Amino acid sequence: MNAAAHNNLGLALRQTGKLQDAIGQYEQALRLNPGCAEAHNNLGVALEQAGKTREAIAHWEQALRIWPDYADAHYNLGTAALLAGQTGDAIGHFRQALRKKPDYAD
Repeated sequence: MNAAAHNNLGLALRQTGKLQDAIGQYEQALRLNPGCAEAHNNLGVALEQAGKTREAIAHWEQALRIWPDYADAHYNLGTAALLAGQTGDAIGHFRQALRKKPDYAD
């Protein structure tokens, strides 16, 4: 199975509430392709849902190192910053998300 398949399986598992299984699939995707920004972002979302915010932030930051224009990773980091009371950082990430994806509904 390739990295994209593991990432997609992770998405399906997360949607069905199997969070730990999803995390395992994202981790497998990253073992196969450490440069997969989508898998880093998705792993970050799953880790955040599991209450592991610091680990989530690290994966969102890695996603942006790989793909600086990744709107979803900017949005996720903006949300984390907002929840941490870092309004300036949050606004910066939300602006970046909107620059890259002007129709970003969230």
